[in-house]
Amino acid sequence: MVLPMQPMRNLSLPRFALASAVAFLLHCLPVHAHAQTCAHPGRPSALALGLAGIADGEYREFNGHRIDDDGTLLRFGSMESETELLHDPDTGASTRDRPGRFAWRRVWEYWLALGEHVQGEPGNRKLIFVPGLLDDAQTGARPKELRLRSLIPETAEVAEGMESYDAQTALREALVRAALNDSPWSATFISYLMHKAGLSDAQFRYSATHSDYIKAAFDDDRAYAYRACDPEQTVPRVGDLLCYSRGGKPLKRFSEWREAIRAEHFITASHCELVVDVDRAARKIDTIGGNVLQSVVRRRLRLNEANVLSGNHSPLLFAPEDDAACLLQKHCRRQNVNLQYWSVLLQLK
Repeated sequence: MVLPMQPMRNLSLPRFALASAVAFLLHCLPVHAHAQTCAHPGRPSALALGLAGIADGEYREFNGHRIDDDGTLLRFGSMESETELLHDPDTGASTRDRPGRFAWRRVWEYWLALGEHVQGEPGNRKLIFVPGLLDDAQTGARPKELRLRSLIPETAEVAEGMESYDAQTALREALVRAALNDSPWSATFISYLMHKAGLSDAQFRYSATHSDYIKAAFDDDRAYAYRACDPEQTVPRVGDLLCYSRGGKPLKRFSEWREAIRAEHFITASHCELVVDVDRAARKIDTIGGNVLQSVVRRRLRLNEANVLSGNHSPLLFAPEDDAACLLQKHCRRQNVNLQYWSVLLQLK
């Protein structure tokens, strides 16, 4: 809010009223300046271009999926727990001369990188099991969880010695692969990109939960690398993080995020991807994210005439297709995986 200009003769206001007006104005200035900064992002920095290069190399090496701007899955690549070999990021060929460079082992590296910033995270991965299930498919036992560290104390060393294929090594590797299936790693992938780019703990809130580092971007800390912006009003730039809210009660607009993060123990289901390319002429951007359809994915999204994210990707304007129809009926509509509540853009400062 901008205070109206007062004529000079009104400067004889009581002191308390004048002080209140000044305090109110000072309170409003940071918000106004913040909005203006989001609206005029400037050119990508060297850090932004570096982050994009790391993400793109990771996508190509992982041999990931690709999604078109209409939400179509154009290419299906490797998945999180597969023994598919990693690929050479320059040639696209699988690295058969280096056996053991599996996709699942790469996901484990993402967790190990996060463990350098958040102590104990790799070993904190959970395995879900049902007692007696192998012997009785109809068992009524309830699922239980065990932490990986309780089964493998030296978790950080798992699969380092790939030349040893004894029963113990096979069991340890199998436990890690199972834990990767049971642990969402999309936020860990983003943390990995920031780790590889050299961001400190003050510059980025390393976490296995997206909403942790999103909330930190709302705190307006000068040392923090990102600021929270409204994707409906902010032009995306290489190095930015574009995020959507998901789950049973998604935050559908940026204003809902601003309200929700005030809660003392705020946490919400969400997902973020790094902007790696902006094509203003075509009104398209490319993002790269992890744990999308259990892989690293490169996604194309549309911009509108104002060069901000198109409303064509919003469930507020277009209802998502019925997943049950594709399961139960002979014919179903094509699924649009880009139809999400893209409600926060984290702008790299």
